[in-house]
Amino acid sequence: MKTKYCLLILLIFSARYFCQGRTYIYNSFTAKIESAELKVLDKDKNLVLEKKFTDPYDLSVDLDGDGNDEYVVIDDSKRGEKDYYYLYIFNTTDSFQLVDSICSGCLEPYQMHSDEAGGTIIVAGNPKFDSLNLSNSEAYLPINCWQYGNDSLSLVNNKIYKLFVAENDTMLDVLDAYYNSNGSDCKATKNMLGLIASVYVNYMHAGDKLLASQFLKRYYHCDDLNDFKNKLNSLL
Repeated sequence: MKTKYCLLILLIFSARYFCQGRTYIYNSFTAKIESAELKVLDKDKNLVLEKKFTDPYDLSVDLDGDGNDEYVVIDDSKRGEKDYYYLYIFNTTDSFQLVDSICSGCLEPYQMHSDEAGGTIIVAGNPKFDSLNLSNSEAYLPINCWQYGNDSLSLVNNKIYKLFVAENDTMLDVLDAYYNSNGSDCKATKNMLGLIASVYVNYMHAGDKLLASQFLKRYYHCDDLNDFKNKLNSLL
């Protein structure tokens, strides 16, 4: 499991490194980011779109399986010292235009194939839970799974199970190691609040409410368990 996630991280950073400064050529347009600014030219070299980002990298990928690549920009806009990500999708066929976007919070989004969803999905963070990351060193978010079609993104969490469980397996390893080293009292719980919330919400998105409830009872070691659970449920 850990190897799988190390490879995933490697692929994300490889994409960021190798795609910087690349020109993407489509039937009617060319697109390139220079000095954090996207510039799109038509066949006659006329500038048809420009957009400024903060710290972007770009990809060209067929998200909906129609044979035409979409142009994707992932931008790290930062909030203070923390990374904060947005994903933008541009249509590249009849006109080159922004068609949809996602705020991914402190989790860098990525795309992958999902047998459960029957195609490519975009995995992003759920920024509603960013405020629960009290530590400056580590940040965790539950994931949202999106699928692109008809020039828009739609949530497909209800089609996904295995990915939510895999995400939680990795985070549970981190949580167990932290409790083993620091004790499992309320102070330790507060330090890991973002991770605990992420595991709970991932189980809920996977449709496993019983496992979500059992997880909180086992790993949340403060007296306000019911209040915390209600708070999380209100953000779902």
